[in-house]
Amino acid sequence: MLETNRLILVPLTHEQLLLYKYDPPALAKNLGVLYVERQHDPATVGDLAEALEFWISQTFLQSHRFEWYTNWEIILKEEPLAIGGIGFSGFMDEDGKTMVGYGLDVRYHGKGYASEALQALLTWGFRYPELKTVVADAPLKHIASHRVLIKNGFVETHRDDQLTHWKIDRASQL
Repeated sequence: MLETNRLILVPLTHEQLLLYKYDPPALAKNLGVLYVERQHDPATVGDLAEALEFWISQTFLQSHRFEWYTNWEIILKEEPLAIGGIGFSGFMDEDGKTMVGYGLDVRYHGKGYASEALQALLTWGFRYPELKTVVADAPLKHIASHRVLIKNGFVETHRDDQLTHWKIDRASQL
């Protein structure tokens, strides 16, 4: 679990991810938070469904370091209410690189929660000396996500016809 001024980030176990998929109210109860059905950004619904399947399979296979393969629920302390998720795409590769992704309920966009959660996860990840680089992709038109990455020290590496690609290196965090 990670804690910031306004947020708690909880890495979901394999069993909790199954609740996330099949019984969200039970997951809320398990986490001790209020249940409110999330309003997902339509641009990311497909990515979230794909990520969920990845998380479920990988947390089963990588239970000894599941935190690298799961969704970390972003919980507002004041409510308490889960408002989104963030996570890495897995343990870093042989070059010390991994990818990060995040998403919030649209009702909580523009309040700095994604930036705060990303900073907490980066701080946690860079405590591992093997982690050298974190990359991220954001849709070209998703300017709010670009701002979150810039605010956390990411630099744009290139663009293609759909995505802007970003990275942050360990050296910039020291």
